[in-house]
Amino acid sequence: MILEVKSMSTTEKKKPKKEKSSEIDLKKLKDEKEISDEKLKLIEASIKGLEITAEELKATLPVDAIFVKEDLSKDQRAMLELEFEEELPEWVKRPWMYIKPKKTDQIESWLQSWSAIVLDYSRIFVIHIININDLRSGHPFNNKNLGKRLTLAQVRSIVDHLVQQNIARWLDEKTKTRARIYWKSNEEWADALVDFMIDTGRVVEIHSLYDLTQLEQNWGNLPADDLVIVCEMLVERKVARWLNKEKTIIQFEADKVF
Repeated sequence: MILEVKSMSTTEKKKPKKEKSSEIDLKKLKDEKEISDEKLKLIEASIKGLEITAEELKATLPVDAIFVKEDLSKDQRAMLELEFEEELPEWVKRPWMYIKPKKTDQIESWLQSWSAIVLDYSRIFVIHIININDLRSGHPFNNKNLGKRLTLAQVRSIVDHLVQQNIARWLDEKTKTRARIYWKSNEEWADALVDFMIDTGRVVEIHSLYDLTQLEQNWGNLPADDLVIVCEMLVERKVARWLNKEKTIIQFEADKVF
């Protein structure tokens, strides 16, 4: 996510044309909501049409970290690897499944079968972005029991199949090394985010995008641009609204989500 900000203090300069007030009662907001002075300062600057510095905005931006299963603890990884292993179909024990067929009808079935495993892998280990080099190094893509391993070309063709189904997209079209895997749609993440806020009582709080990445939820490590899209969906549903013009601080409309 790219945001252009000016390097000046919140009190240094106003825009030539003041933006229309969001009609937010700042005192009431401070008294009634869980909100830090830092967030309040950014909201007030936005309402008054003031510029903010990159450093001031930085604290509210989401963390765009690439999560891999090695980031898990040893016990967590062992538990999830067992779950993943139990999901694997019997055909991963067949050497012929590591050879891409030549007949059109067989190719489609082969791609569909391997695509399902990529989705299960991403879902179980909660990985939103995969690196195909890392993917093919682990089981069953690298089946040491059989001495078989999918080639880079084969893995690319499998991800291409997911892309054609709108379940994935390449993040680097030229090299086709990294791909965003949509094992759950952004619409479903939006639902999950709202449900979590309601269930935990956080629906009455003010949240920055950075805050959302720190709540130890599966949507917390979504790519930054997808997290913005998810929040924008909630704004469009009128169950939330942006509190600053940079769209990094969001307030849920508690009276509209129940």
